[in-house]
Amino acid sequence: MFTKESLYINVIKYDSQLKLDYKKITNEIIIDNTNAIYLVDDDILSTEIAEKLNLSQEENDFTYISTLLISDTTKLVPKALSSKLKDCEIAKFNNEFDIAVLKTTLFETKNYFIKTGIDYIYSAFHIMNLHLEKKVCKNELLLFLFNNKAFVIIVDQKGLIAFHQTFDLPTFESVKKTHFYEDDVDGQKLFDEIYYLELNEIIHNVLATFYEKKTDVFVEKVTLLYVLKQLSNEQIEQLNNELMLEVEYHPINIDEEIFELSKDKHLKKSFTKPRKKVKKRNYNNISAFILLILLLIGVYYFYELIMSKQNTPQKVLESKKIEKKLELPDHITLNDKIEQRIRAIFNTIEYDIILKELKIEENSLELKGIFLKEDTYLTSLKQKLDLLYKDTQYLPLDQSKKVNIEGTVFAKDILELKDVTYKVNTKKYITDELISVERVSEQLKILMPENSIIKFVSSSNNYVTEYNYIVNILVKDPNEFFELIDTISHELYSINIAYPLSMIRTETGIEIEFNLVFNQLK
Repeated sequence: MFTKESLYINVIKYDSQLKLDYKKITNEIIIDNTNAIYLVDDDILSTEIAEKLNLSQEENDFTYISTLLISDTTKLVPKALSSKLKDCEIAKFNNEFDIAVLKTTLFETKNYFIKTGIDYIYSAFHIMNLHLEKKVCKNELLLFLFNNKAFVIIVDQKGLIAFHQTFDLPTFESVKKTHFYEDDVDGQKLFDEIYYLELNEIIHNVLATFYEKKTDVFVEKVTLLYVLKQLSNEQIEQLNNELMLEVEYHPINIDEEIFELSKDKHLKKSFTKPRKKVKKRNYNNISAFILLILLLIGVYYFYELIMSKQNTPQKVLESKKIEKKLELPDHITLNDKIEQRIRAIFNTIEYDIILKELKIEENSLELKGIFLKEDTYLTSLKQKLDLLYKDTQYLPLDQSKKVNIEGTVFAKDILELKDVTYKVNTKKYITDELISVERVSEQLKILMPENSIIKFVSSSNNYVTEYNYIVNILVKDPNEFFELIDTISHELYSINIAYPLSMIRTETGIEIEFNLVFNQLK
């Protein structure tokens, strides 16, 4: 009998941390449990963490990655209404309610895991429902405090949901911006006080609102479910006295709850369906396996013998050409070639030239600027440009001027850069699925600087599917653009910058426009 080994990875994003919890299971028994915590501030999973997750997935075919919504704006909706909602994804909550989330909100979480893929996405309301399944709750107000939000539910004497709502809670950062204090210790004390006061106000307002509409249900208990302890025992006692109700402060182990949700009986509650897992082949009969290999080798050599007699060199060349087309373009090399070309052009510009505009094509260059002296082009620029292009010409705007001359330089017939070794991609591209234009466009919006303009132009579908974009960005200096190129090159997708590329100096910065190509196997 064969043992089935599975790996469940919970990836939970907190404000500035990302926690990974690994559970390795054999025959329904947890044989290993480890975790790790990383500091994060990106909108997409970092390459370092993505590589670790992908390595785990390569080592174990039955790896399942689960998470909670990064921006949890979900709402409980009666089942009779959930099917009528547009622009929403629906997940099951219980027999009376479903959980609705905007498709754009769900996409944010999916896109965060674009480099690794994701199997299960849940809401905080799923965690609350697990608590309701495990404990008998009647005439009770429950609040799940997670990631600066309070998810609120009131259940009646039959355990049915009579009220539900979500509230924002204060963050330490918001307190720092709106209050003054001497040091972080005082700041933490101030935050604790504000947190308690706002939570207290939420509970009182919920009860007041609820009793305005419901007169047949009386709340007898308040339960605060928490992941990270924020309230002291004294504050819980104080809350108990103020409300004149029993108050329970109950810890929740997110990793255990998510792990339980990922089990078979809860699969339908996820907003996403798990990815199909391909089981490794097992051969019971070793001798049959060896015989099969020998047979395949024999067929291969027989095929080679026949083909060598029948095929012409031209056919062999065509075969190699097709095989080459099946490979994705090395985006790191392509991007580095453009970056090195731009840097080489910048190195030709001396102090006596004020560069105003630059346009680079595949085989040409157009450079506009102010030349401080009449002979600046000949003495300062031409010799260096001649190392980059075979033919260069200079056209002054006003030939009568002797100083501060506005002019344009045209160069064509590109020459290869000398003594330059280009970077190459050494990592495996993600090729699990063909990604739609919409998803790629959303990912590019995250990669590009704020207020960038990204315009989809066209697509081509040969052996490699290409999505072609024109991107317009504004930077303070060229180094920001080079940093962007580096960011793109670190992606596990083949994304390359392409010509034409232009740079224009403006009052607010440098406006850069370039072509961008997203490549993926058809």
